[in-house]
Amino acid sequence: MRKKIIEPLGYDQEISFKTNEIEKAIPISQNQLNDAKLFTSKYEYAKTLNKNISYLEVGVAWGYSAQMFIDTTNAKSADLVDVYNNCDGVVAAGGPAPKDSLLTHEEYIKSKFSYHPNVNIIKGDARDIVPTLNKKYDLILLDMERERFFIRNLLSICSKITNVDGIIGLTSYIIYDGIFYNELHHEKVGVFQSVNEFLHLNKNWSVDAMVLNDLGYHDIYIKRKS
Repeated sequence: MRKKIIEPLGYDQEISFKTNEIEKAIPISQNQLNDAKLFTSKYEYAKTLNKNISYLEVGVAWGYSAQMFIDTTNAKSADLVDVYNNCDGVVAAGGPAPKDSLLTHEEYIKSKFSYHPNVNIIKGDARDIVPTLNKKYDLILLDMERERFFIRNLLSICSKITNVDGIIGLTSYIIYDGIFYNELHHEKVGVFQSVNEFLHLNKNWSVDAMVLNDLGYHDIYIKRKS
């Protein structure tokens, strides 16, 4: 079904879209794209990042992305926020769930990162947890709900705890089949619109990289310039 295109919302405006409607995104200015790079995978992108970073991930799943970024950058600290309620057999974006049924999701992540002295496992809803964080980060990865207004609000909060020259990454910025994804996950997918809106309102941020995904769930990484 062809969807009806709705003009970009005003900032702080929230409406309930009908199933046959989709919000048009605000274009990213060329100045905010001039330094952007393209990578074939998160790992190739991670190799270009600074070492000894402070890292925050919201939506950890089974820790595939977290371990890759933590190990590749030799992160000095990492805070991993998740509700940690996945059950065995759930397939995460980074790979299948571990088969060890003796561990809960939270216990598995704690065990996985027990080798690192400064990984902090934080259980809870991002809406409650992230606003209480009182430190700054060099890299934040948002990999959970993709609902339009959830991402809008979380991105705004995370921008305030990002160091200058720090980066926020968002998964599923471009998805190969947004209609399928919406129906499958029962979400009003809006990463694309929320990121573009944020960049339009915050000219001291720019696109650092796009990272390709072999299933078409491509990511975007935006950088704070000042």
